[in-house]
Amino acid sequence: MNSASSSFHPLAVVLSLFGFGAFGCSHEQKAPPAHASAPVAARVEPRQPPPDPPAEAPAPPQDTVEPAIYFDFDSYTLRSDAHGTLQKIADQVRGAHNARLEIDGNCDELGTTEYNMALGEERAKAAKTYLVHLGVPNVKVKTVSYGSERPKYPGHDDDAHAKNRRDDLIVR
Repeated sequence: MNSASSSFHPLAVVLSLFGFGAFGCSHEQKAPPAHASAPVAARVEPRQPPPDPPAEAPAPPQDTVEPAIYFDFDSYTLRSDAHGTLQKIADQVRGAHNARLEIDGNCDELGTTEYNMALGEERAKAAKTYLVHLGVPNVKVKTVSYGSERPKYPGHDDDAHAKNRRDDLIVR
């Protein structure tokens, strides 16, 4: 028997199957699957102009230190000259939605540290009570006592002592 004419060669079968599978019967082109990513070059975005620089943010509000109110020796009772200042502060804080007020109670150097801390607290509370009476919401007012730890006026005489018996009013 002639091996070239009657037998088939296994390599020829594999090649013919490969050719059939590789080229297929259909001439239809298949679209790539939806999850296939496009080549990087196809994803180049058109150039965008650079963004405008951000607008300058408004400066945060600065603290405003109002005129202090003063107290008599060994007292936390508001003096009559404090009422006008406190009325002005009440109008300012009530009229500004975000305004807050800090009242810092201070004392002269006479007395013990503990006594002056307590007296400074009572002085700050007295001013707060008056402001709340004028319609300032309680939550807008904070009190702090510094006692005699933060003298504003140097000296050890009656004039310096009188000026250091005060509440500092800071609107924020």
